[in-house]
Amino acid sequence: MSLENAFPILFAVVFAGVALTFIVKIFKHGGFKAALFGASIRRTVGEVAGGGPKMMSIVLKVHSLGDPPEKAVGLEVVTKSFASYNMMPVTLSASQASELAKLLESAKYDVGAT
Repeated sequence: MSLENAFPILFAVVFAGVALTFIVKIFKHGGFKAALFGASIRRTVGEVAGGGPKMMSIVLKVHSLGDPPEKAVGLEVVTKSFASYNMMPVTLSASQASELAKLLESAKYDVGAT
């Protein structure tokens, strides 16, 4: 078997392995989004619409995540426009979420301080 003949087989095996791993994560964590976070979603706490370019909407969703404990909070950043959709998951530990809350509070008080 030459290298040229082995490449398509190797590619198919690697692709199938990656796909199978992701499918297992979907079933393990309870859904597509949960698989992206790497933890189950206990509940969606809320969402905030953000500002952006005129033809684009940005939404930040906050999720309470299940196990493992280092993934306590999930932030889902969703951007939509005429012909595109992008979802980016961000996982935070409890301490990182507290630090983010402090930074947001600090920034809120800086708005009118100039």
